[in-house]
Amino acid sequence: MRLIFIFLLIVSSGLQAAVNASVDRVKASYGQNIQLNISSDNALGKSPNLTLLKRTFKVIGSSKVSRPYIKNSRRSQKTLWFFILKPKRSGHLTIPAIDVNGEKTRPIKIQVVARKTQANASGKKKSVPGKPVISHDIIVKATINKNKLYPNEILIYQLSVDYPDKSSGDFQVKPPFIAGAIILPLAEPSYSKHKIRTKNRTLRTQSFAIFSEKVAYYQIEPAAISFSDKTNGTEGKEITLKANNLHFEITTKANQNSLGYWLPSSHIELIDNWQQPQQIVVGDSLTRTIELTARGLNVDILPLMSVLTHKNMQIKLLDVSTQSSIEDGTIVAIRREKVSMTFTKAGNVSLPPLDIHWWNTDVNQARVASINAKSLLVTAPPEQPDLLITPTITATVENLSEDTQGSPATAEQSQLVKQSPSIGKSWLSAAQLNGLILILFMLLVASTSGWLYSSRKRKK
Repeated sequence: MRLIFIFLLIVSSGLQAAVNASVDRVKASYGQNIQLNISSDNALGKSPNLTLLKRTFKVIGSSKVSRPYIKNSRRSQKTLWFFILKPKRSGHLTIPAIDVNGEKTRPIKIQVVARKTQANASGKKKSVPGKPVISHDIIVKATINKNKLYPNEILIYQLSVDYPDKSSGDFQVKPPFIAGAIILPLAEPSYSKHKIRTKNRTLRTQSFAIFSEKVAYYQIEPAAISFSDKTNGTEGKEITLKANNLHFEITTKANQNSLGYWLPSSHIELIDNWQQPQQIVVGDSLTRTIELTARGLNVDILPLMSVLTHKNMQIKLLDVSTQSSIEDGTIVAIRREKVSMTFTKAGNVSLPPLDIHWWNTDVNQARVASINAKSLLVTAPPEQPDLLITPTITATVENLSEDTQGSPATAEQSQLVKQSPSIGKSWLSAAQLNGLILILFMLLVASTSGWLYSSRKRKK
């Protein structure tokens, strides 16, 4: 009985659904896109079967990502699919169960609401993805510079509003929105004059930078303008016009690395600034500034550049500063790091090269921005002079050795030896030198005394 229970448990665990599906919204307006996400732990190279799905929805975009992972000490492969769906009709719709390698997802119910706007009531065209919105003789249009990007690559979203001069240009602009993305205005809006059918009009344009990191399809919540309708001479009510719907795809990184950062850019420059003295002595400190300039990147993702450990010096990070500027309609990010280097050992000190790996989006190739290695000669500090035996001491010792009537040295002679001025350098300290002199003096006295004793004995 126990064996049967274990067998059923293993079979049931193997039958557990390893395929999941989710959507970014369960309620949408007709014409609005829906993002469907499907994940599988057991795809084995098989793709989802979308035959039933395509009866109700139109698939206008897709992407696939595979990621290895370890579960229960076994290596597995998780596969992710991202689909952009466009409902074919309004009403209560259902995303059916989707089969992936014999396993099925759960159905998802979607409510699609028919969109009714004042523009439709007046007989004007509805908002269509990719086409400008025209209402109240105002044309609102949005464009993006790319449809496929790498993670952290800049996407430029441009909003244009074309309105007649007779109407008020005093309207509020709401920027586009994407959940999980960073959106920054690129510059102040610009204005230009033109004519349509002999009528004077103004074209207002403004650009936004969008940075997204997660691999997926994204639906942009369009930018919009709001103004008060005063056509009837009254205060009127607030009117909001949204731009056309747009979407884009974030694809996987072009190459995988273990550097901890990914820099897709059209241009990156790396420089360092410092003043190297002619001579470096142990204990001296130098200040070095490293600067990284990246075009079309958010400054927050620029990596740490300075090496903060070295066996021959102490390195301290003094300051980190960042700034962003707008040049030629794109963002230029700059990161500066200032470090101090205090040398602790003498000899040749080598500073390793600095390499910043990045991906050139203009030519779709890997690049490396580098600072060459440097070698510095660090010298030891000059030694301090110590007390030495002087010629005066030598002369005193010789006089004592030649005295045939010798007698023990007087206190004045001993004091003379101790107080003799020092000349040059010594290998011994003052205390060690005084001890050595005392020993030599005692040996001299002993030898002199023995010589006198033997001389007197021979005379007798």
